[in-house]
Amino acid sequence: MKGKPNIVLIQTDQQSAETLEMYGNPIVKTPNLKGLAEEGVLFENTFCNYPACVPSRSSMMSGRYASTIRSHANHMLLNPLEASLPKLLKDNGYQTALIGKNHVFMDGNQVNFYSNGEEKPNVLHDVFDYVREGRHGHSVDGYSEDPKVQQAHQWAQDHCWNSPLGHGTNPASYKDCGTQLLGNAAIEYLDNNQRSDQPFFMWLSFPDPHTPYQVPEPYASMYKVEDIPLPPKDDLQNKPERQKVAQMMDAMDKTDDDLIRSVRAIHYGMINFIDDNIGRVLKKLEELGLRENTVIIFTSDHGDSMGAHGLIQKHNAFYDSFIKVPLIVSWPEEIQSKTCNHLTELVDILPTILELSGMEVPQGVQGKSFTPYLFDQPYTPREFAVIESGESGEPMTLSEIAVRPETPFDERYFVWCAYREAFIGKGKCIRTHNWKLNVYTNGDGELYDLHNDPYELNNLYGDSKYNPIAVELERTLLRWCMENEDTLPINQTVNLNYRSKYGKKETSKGSNKENF
Repeated sequence: MKGKPNIVLIQTDQQSAETLEMYGNPIVKTPNLKGLAEEGVLFENTFCNYPACVPSRSSMMSGRYASTIRSHANHMLLNPLEASLPKLLKDNGYQTALIGKNHVFMDGNQVNFYSNGEEKPNVLHDVFDYVREGRHGHSVDGYSEDPKVQQAHQWAQDHCWNSPLGHGTNPASYKDCGTQLLGNAAIEYLDNNQRSDQPFFMWLSFPDPHTPYQVPEPYASMYKVEDIPLPPKDDLQNKPERQKVAQMMDAMDKTDDDLIRSVRAIHYGMINFIDDNIGRVLKKLEELGLRENTVIIFTSDHGDSMGAHGLIQKHNAFYDSFIKVPLIVSWPEEIQSKTCNHLTELVDILPTILELSGMEVPQGVQGKSFTPYLFDQPYTPREFAVIESGESGEPMTLSEIAVRPETPFDERYFVWCAYREAFIGKGKCIRTHNWKLNVYTNGDGELYDLHNDPYELNNLYGDSKYNPIAVELERTLLRWCMENEDTLPINQTVNLNYRSKYGKKETSKGSNKENF
């Protein structure tokens, strides 16, 4: 294996694995991502650790679970005291760059609620040497003053942002839209800003295909609405009430199949727009002679239901459409092409990148490095994945709904998942290859036989026939909770020596003598 490689982490926002042909999508064609998968490792069963942007991204960037880092919703950015992937790489000789969406690191504008409530640390510019932020719509640093870009951004905000299912064709040229501009910014960084005397880490973070659901031509009409397949219908009977609340608060009970197909067609076009720009960046790496020693990792932070289970976007729920994300790892001539069926989690990315870079995984990291698997070395895969969601409190009930959108285009109400109330009510999910158990603090539960019910339509929780399976999964989840009780900060009143390897905490024998 070569010395420190360059690392390019490409991440989309709110993209389910099922939106790509490599994961079985029958109509979406993404040649650049397909090529990346064919030359690298395609992970078939990767799961985010929280189905919302900030907790998921913060878990990935810290290698620690959302419950550990106390990030329970989108308004809770990563604690500035937490070690992070870019900071660890920067401290070990990497030049670090963010191109695109942040939604993890405090940028000097937010009050630091972790300390005295007055500090506003600028973690973003501390951990990254180079920053070109991109935001939902078409606002990208360095282009925001361009009148054509402003028009594209304003159209997206005015037509596709203020209602649950607003979507459409942006009349701007694709050259003036955010995804293309982020491709430009990444290429500019590679051409002019990355240093030849040190390895670099670039987080290329596309804000799409998240809302606003809109894209310019030729992508808007790339997929015919009548050709878009739909998921099976779910009447949400015997499902947690919070899902029925979400359906009503997004007026999804007022939609029809053609509307869902239309939104999906735009969503797919946004994905193709991203794929084209990933291709541009890969081509630039080749031109600069950097590709051979650059690890490319592609993933997303969480999924989008896109009408499955009568829901849209992300929610406080654990269907695979929300939690199953794509993952591709490529390093030419170093990692052989193959497909991986093992269960992996986004929290595993940090320890994997650190080990690929020849670095030690620090104490407190809870992810499990899959670096040994990449190089055909002995590797024990996960037996299950765990996903968390929700804040403390009782979730809203149907009887508590006072106002709601009258139609999916009612601009008086934003999408429900943007409201804090939508994520009130904690839950945890444990998923194996064949089973999924979701448990919630209010007593709700879901159990799915994924082998016979892959679309998760039939909730078996509470059925006595399946009680032994539910009990065993609950016990496994309980043991997971105990195993992941955090060891940081270190208790200085005792002499304990912890070290972390492959995500396992070990205590040195002879160093834990108790003092009486």
